[in-house]
Amino acid sequence: MQNPPASQIQLSVRKPHAAYLAGDGGFGLIEIVVAMALIAGAYIGVVEAYQRVLMQYRQIEVQRTELHRAQDQHERGSP
Repeated sequence: MQNPPASQIQLSVRKPHAAYLAGDGGFGLIEIVVAMALIAGAYIGVVEAYQRVLMQYRQIEVQRTELHRAQDQHERGSP
């Protein structure tokens, strides 16, 4: 029994880092779009939370400034 020539041997070895099509057992376009939507949603949520924290911090600073002004006026008015 002779071995077939090297040109006739077909290897079905997949590279582990190669991208596959949807029917090939890899990620399809829908999965990628869903993943991107989840990432975008999480990013938007984080940005909104950060903006809320900044707004609350700004309100606290305004209140602090008003309290300092009121305290200064009270100290100046008392003997």
